[in-house]
Amino acid sequence: MSSRPQTAVAANAKIFPVFATRLASKDVNEYINTANKLKNWLGSEKAYYPDALRNIVLLLEIAHQTFTTRFLHIESSAVAAMDIYQALIRAVIPFLPLFTERTCNVRV
Repeated sequence: MSSRPQTAVAANAKIFPVFATRLASKDVNEYINTANKLKNWLGSEKAYYPDALRNIVLLLEIAHQTFTTRFLHIESSAVAAMDIYQALIRAVIPFLPLFTERTCNVRV
């Protein structure tokens, strides 16, 4: 493995916790901005390397939990967050076969 992919993996390992915190935010704008960045990243097959799969599932779970518990019950927030939440889920669907671990496949 060249140093460039290793550098990307290391950078991603640092950004996953940041994304997790921001996706759990009570601020709908922070949630939307972070979910949009994650959606764009998840649109590439390169995002789905083995060490990232569990983190992807975790981030999707956090995005879901935040959407359903914080934004879904407030009409203005639900409307604002719904499109990006749906786009985030749609970004992963083409790559579901890459989730080969049984626990990830069941949870996605």
